[in-house]
Amino acid sequence: MKRKKLSRKKMSLKSKGSKAESIRYALKLLRYRHRSRKEMLDRLTLKGFNNGQISNTLKFLENSGLVNDKALSKELLRNAVERKLLGRKGIQMFLYKRGINRTLTDETLLGHTEEMEKEAALKLVDKKLKVLKKYPENILKRRLWGMLRRRGFSADIINMAVKSIKLKK
Repeated sequence: MKRKKLSRKKMSLKSKGSKAESIRYALKLLRYRHRSRKEMLDRLTLKGFNNGQISNTLKFLENSGLVNDKALSKELLRNAVERKLLGRKGIQMFLYKRGINRTLTDETLLGHTEEMEKEAALKLVDKKLKVLKKYPENILKRRLWGMLRRRGFSADIINMAVKSIKLKK
């Protein structure tokens, strides 16, 4: 019986285009993963909410701390370095795709040193060498070069990582 009352209450709040509906949808999106302001704006626009509802919802989310681009960019940087093993350009692209603006991306990358990038490149080369060890050296180097380039590493770091293969063999 209580369940029916709850659903009726939700139905009354769900009058199409209400402020409560836009906030409810935004909170539903945030249950899955953290989102940037731009991602939330895009999703709310795609869902069909008007500009007033979207701006009110975004203000509510920012004031409550649920949408915080600065904290999200730091978390995404940590994820890109530790799990995805991306280079500097790869991290910039990853943050851009998640809706983090250029100035905040540059500010976030100030703490990302070249040493961290070299470490990530070497870790990625070690990981891939296990799979590519059966190939001749020239093919191995070509594949590693392409993989590191796609991950956003600079040419200097790629050269250093590929040259490290000879030392390991």
